[in-house]
Amino acid sequence: MSEKGQVPPLQRRTVVLMAATAVAMFAFWSMLNTLQSPNPPAVSTRFKGAPLFITLGDSITQLGVDPKRLGFQALLSSDYVRKADVVNRGLSGWTTQGWLPKVPLLIDEWQYKPPSLITIFLGANDAALIDSVDKGQHVPLEEYTANLRTMVNLFHAAFPSCSLLFLTPPVVDDARWPSRANLETKKYAAACVQVANETHVPVVDFWTRLQGRTDLLADGLHFNEAGNVVAHEMITQAISQFYPHLVPSALPDEF
Repeated sequence: MSEKGQVPPLQRRTVVLMAATAVAMFAFWSMLNTLQSPNPPAVSTRFKGAPLFITLGDSITQLGVDPKRLGFQALLSSDYVRKADVVNRGLSGWTTQGWLPKVPLLIDEWQYKPPSLITIFLGANDAALIDSVDKGQHVPLEEYTANLRTMVNLFHAAFPSCSLLFLTPPVVDDARWPSRANLETKKYAAACVQVANETHVPVVDFWTRLQGRTDLLADGLHFNEAGNVVAHEMITQAISQFYPHLVPSALPDEF
């Protein structure tokens, strides 16, 4: 320090140079962090890979991945090998009531690779008889209807370009699965069709189409091998009719 408490010129220039260097380094690291931000720019060159198809549902969907049963989802995966990734989100025992609060988690999971198709196959458990051993699964018809509608709204808001496809609960064999009744399930299938019409989402009406075909059920509720083959055919026909841009022949090979 000088007698007047001033910094000598040489030392002052050194301090200024060091400060300028620090500012420059801070600006560089800020720019680098921006470039590496987890929020990429709107226009991204990120490799997207094959389209993503989601099969969402309960145990009927969960078992749809079983090759021993010729599961309908396993057959879809075979159809779309090198064309699309068909992911199973079927959870045994689940209902629209259980699924609805989980939808935001699914949306968060898929935000970096939005699905091209989601099938919604729920209602078989919602329709459980209220006085049966499965009464804990029962969801009132009005709530079931509202839940489906909300799920559609959430998916449409999150993934505007995603195609949706409803699948109604199928026919039930009361004698083999006494906690269900075919006529009760009919109400839920009709509600699913109603929501589909209101929201302009295509629907595969398994309940109506499979009346009298309890031979397609392994245990009175779930598809057997023949039932899965029929379900697969109905789903692929619906995709071909309503979403022709998603049939395997319309999609390029990946790699």
